[in-house]
Amino acid sequence: MSVLPDIIEPEPAWSTPPPAPPRPVEALRRGPVPTRDEPGPTRDTLWRLLSLVLEVLDGKRAPGQLRAAVDAGVYEALLTRARKGRGRRHRLLSLHTCAVVPGVVELCASVRVEGPGGWRVQAFAGRMEAVEGQWRCVLLRPLVNGPGRPVGPVVGIDAKRG
Repeated sequence: MSVLPDIIEPEPAWSTPPPAPPRPVEALRRGPVPTRDEPGPTRDTLWRLLSLVLEVLDGKRAPGQLRAAVDAGVYEALLTRARKGRGRRHRLLSLHTCAVVPGVVELCASVRVEGPGGWRVQAFAGRMEAVEGQWRCVLLRPLVNGPGRPVGPVVGIDAKRG
């Protein structure tokens, strides 16, 4: 009986498969190229709409004033968050937009949240859709850092769960 392991045949070395043949750039596109951060009236309108939502969270504006500008789920979440978010001030720092298709814009924003413990930066992501010529917020939620930990205080709007 030997204390040394049996010597086995070495496995063949792993080899890298040959590269795929080059494809033209047009073949990689699946549709129209999204428009990102295009300055103009659309971006200005979205900035103003998001600022109005933050004013509701601050308690400076009645939630009913935004009922026509937000989806029903966002409105209900806004009512809840407005009651819980008293004593905090929100300031929109930056807004990045991406027009994925005509009439639909996805956005991400940085918001400074000031509360009793100082200030933090909270990230938000959302989706706006043009309905009958007016922009309507159909989704707006705070982004989280890690498993279930918010980037800042949870004062955002979570209209759709998923």
